[in-house]
Amino acid sequence: MNSNISRYVLYALLLITLIVCGFFYFGGTSMEKTPAGEFDTPVFTSTLMYWAFALVIIAALATLCFALLTFGSKVSYDAKSVLVPVIFVGVLGVILLITYFAADTTPYRIVGLDEPIQPGEMRLANMCIVTSVILACIAAFVSFFGFLAKKF
Repeated sequence: MNSNISRYVLYALLLITLIVCGFFYFGGTSMEKTPAGEFDTPVFTSTLMYWAFALVIIAALATLCFALLTFGSKVSYDAKSVLVPVIFVGVLGVILLITYFAADTTPYRIVGLDEPIQPGEMRLANMCIVTSVILACIAAFVSFFGFLAKKF
């Protein structure tokens, strides 16, 4: 029964996504005037962006909830197996803190934007980029050396 519920939820989210994308691509455009010139922009751009944001939030919350449920169920019968995920979360927290405080906050101007980007926004954006690069390098390292370890 659970697999049917998750399947129906997936189909509903996919249908809503297709409808929103249809609005975006076929809903027409409007001329937007900016200091850099006039641009044709789709009418439903904000709708698509809000839907994408909602999907990211739903995925993050579902991942967090199921991770906490799994963590809670494992603690009750095998406390030692819980230690590894706790260490990984701690290492990720340390990486996030280091990249946050080491981030560059030099303001710069974007064409068509009247105000410079705030230092806090710059710090968060830089932190996300650097953390993504670090995690990608770790994943590549583990994948490569895991492959080699299986060969030898």
